[in-house]
Amino acid sequence: MEAKLKTNLGQWIWAVLGLVVLGLAVWGITLIAGQVTIEEIKADIAATPTHLLVLAALSAAASYVVLVFYDWLALTHLGYRPSWGTMAAASFGSFTMSHTLGLTVLTGGTVRYRMYTRVGVRPLDVAMIIALCGWTFWLGIIAVAGVGLLLAPDLAAAFKDIAPQAERWAGVILVAATIAYTVLAFVWRKPLKIWKYTFYLPSGPATLSQIGVGAVDLAFAGGALYLLLPEIGTPGLLTVLTIYAVAMVVGALSHAPGGLGVFELVIVALLPLVDKAGVLAALVLFRVIYTYIPFLLGLMVIGWTEWVALRARRAGVPPVDARRVPASSPPVLP
Repeated sequence: MEAKLKTNLGQWIWAVLGLVVLGLAVWGITLIAGQVTIEEIKADIAATPTHLLVLAALSAAASYVVLVFYDWLALTHLGYRPSWGTMAAASFGSFTMSHTLGLTVLTGGTVRYRMYTRVGVRPLDVAMIIALCGWTFWLGIIAVAGVGLLLAPDLAAAFKDIAPQAERWAGVILVAATIAYTVLAFVWRKPLKIWKYTFYLPSGPATLSQIGVGAVDLAFAGGALYLLLPEIGTPGLLTVLTIYAVAMVVGALSHAPGGLGVFELVIVALLPLVDKAGVLAALVLFRVIYTYIPFLLGLMVIGWTEWVALRARRAGVPPVDARRVPASSPPVLP
């Protein structure tokens, strides 16, 4: 009973925190709306050079390619070897749903469950795959934000008078946390247990791979936004990637679908020297290129895989078992 009360209390705290962040975002967007007109945003969208749109689309596409390695790292750690086609479909379908609709476990998790259980992955292992993919994302975010805050601590001049060294200290904490966890991954090889499910942390080399994959994914995704931002006033790429990382974290805390509104507000607030209409125009284009077009493509991929699976069932074709020899790290125990 006590454990249940603690769980419910934690859920309420996160829900309230999300509502507070979302409320602040709505308030902030209302203030911005009084400074920018729709016509100005439309004009900036129309003025965006075609070659930048193409480069941003290629950068966003590269991000989705890198996302496949989130699943590959998780599946390899758990000892599964599905085909690259299965991993690509599960990864792309899952991430496009969660990026657009939010509620990662419910939306993207359902996609992964459908696709991976068909090839022999245990349901509990699918839950661990979702957790490991999420952890890869957060490791990349924390590492990039930490390095960015240390090397380019100029997120917003407006906050300098309030806490001049806050960004640098935040960078130190994030980098230290990343290093500490990596060291732990190298030395801690004992099994962990959640209820009846026993598992191992990814090894040290696997953790370094997670950080690298997460950072590269963020670089391509944030790079797409960087290409669309106005040239005048926009800081360097590393600073923009740090701002992007912060916006992703705050958007996730809000629990809004895809961080919609919250993500945009953080970007605008942390780019105070850039023309607001230009920033909003870039954000609209970024949403279309990185979120909405992939979402439609993701629906097509999911529909296609469901159709193929249905035909296979009707034809009596048995599913291929993805389980093979466990990876170099200790295997998951039953």
